[in-house]
Amino acid sequence: MAPLASCDDFLEQKSPDKLTSDNYWRNQSDALAGLASAYSQLESFIGWDEWQEGRPVVEYYRNDMIQPGADAFNYTWWTDLFNFSYTPGNYALNLVWKTNYRGINFCNQIIENVPNIPAEEIDEDIRKEIIAEAQYLRAYYHFKILSHYKKILIRSEVPKSDADLEQADSPRSEAYDFIIADLKAAAQVLSEQRSANDIGRATKGAANAYLGKVYLYRAAEENNPAYLTEAKNALNEVIQSGVYSLEQNFLSMFDGSNENSDESVFELQLSSIKDGGAKYDMWLQYFMGAAEFGFWEEILGTDALVSEMKKEGKINTAGNHDSRLYETCLFRDDYFNDSANPNVYGYTYDEWFDPSTTKVNMRKYIPASSDNFYDRSALNMPLMRYADILLMYAEIVNEIDGASGTTEAISLINQVRAKHGDMPAMTGTSQAEVQAQIEHERIMEFTLEGSRFHDLRRWNKLETAMTTAGRNGFKGEMHYYLPVPEEETNTNSLITND
Repeated sequence: MAPLASCDDFLEQKSPDKLTSDNYWRNQSDALAGLASAYSQLESFIGWDEWQEGRPVVEYYRNDMIQPGADAFNYTWWTDLFNFSYTPGNYALNLVWKTNYRGINFCNQIIENVPNIPAEEIDEDIRKEIIAEAQYLRAYYHFKILSHYKKILIRSEVPKSDADLEQADSPRSEAYDFIIADLKAAAQVLSEQRSANDIGRATKGAANAYLGKVYLYRAAEENNPAYLTEAKNALNEVIQSGVYSLEQNFLSMFDGSNENSDESVFELQLSSIKDGGAKYDMWLQYFMGAAEFGFWEEILGTDALVSEMKKEGKINTAGNHDSRLYETCLFRDDYFNDSANPNVYGYTYDEWFDPSTTKVNMRKYIPASSDNFYDRSALNMPLMRYADILLMYAEIVNEIDGASGTTEAISLINQVRAKHGDMPAMTGTSQAEVQAQIEHERIMEFTLEGSRFHDLRRWNKLETAMTTAGRNGFKGEMHYYLPVPEEETNTNSLITND
């Protein structure tokens, strides 16, 4: 498999959406460069402004157990997301919409033009793989839009003129159909595993994982349990492949010491912009990290997050709370103040932090060594992990497979707890108790991984969670989804927020 052209090399050329098929889509090199561009829009990481103003603001600030750090209050369009006082003109809201549709446009160019590259100019297997990756990414980008925004435009082809940009929104059911079809097509072609030169590119497992997730979300939204069976089947394909396994060291997947681990199903490559593949240069730790470490501290946890993560007590194998608490959050606690084991970068917590502080900083996405605090070689961001596959699967079988499904779900939950939390088997055996445990485990596992708001929505628990968190700006269904950005409605008369 040929490696992708590096993203910076590609971006130094004219963008393919400015060119015709006659002068751009000529050979395999052009196809790979175009694919690098399609990957470049993942999670709005194409540029500093797009990322910092985009994904973390839109996804993290609507989480009931996360709050803005002090510097975030300098940006009203950030805190408007937190307070649910945003309007369609919100800058961050627009960026997430725009970058995902830009990614869709790049995918459509590949799907339309790569089949027409002369046979002598491209290896046939590589051609098929590139098209399948574009279908996977097109589904990924559409699913991001569908998950965040109430209305969606299905962009299935490259606009031929400005008039083609005028398009009405599609029924959400049609969007689900479109996304599912793309993921199924991609899964039929994509490789099970990637070589070292192709790490980060989509695989069959990634396509099936997102297929399962899409079906799970659709089942909840349309109240149709038939989609749970489809989700189960797709996720079981990943499990039965034997390609993935849980990592023992949970934090290592987020601190740069274990990138593209055996647990990684799909991971955003942020190591460097200079080597092969779709990789970007970003200081992820600056957004997440504590001010005491020299970072910007744009995001903090809440006391409620720590309380939830502590609620089972000190029952893990080391006599501590669940290990994921300490590997997700950084706060005043005996664990971090053990002078015999000063594990906050060689010091105790109180040697770093003012004794009066009660804040909850984040530990995910902070480098393993303080020597790398200011390294422009940024940390990767896992987008889909095997733990998510297991917990989604557990949730589904507990729901649809009766007593045997509940028993199977308990086994899967216990695998994740033991491996990542050093925790004993869960208590409780009923279907309701297992569902409650899954909801707890998803907080333990996926804080700062973008799923919390969507989980609460599909469990019909958003109102309760926001009320408990004191998020009084949240007004129920009005805030389940984001509005179409003003920039779109100003240029596309066929879509409105009515």
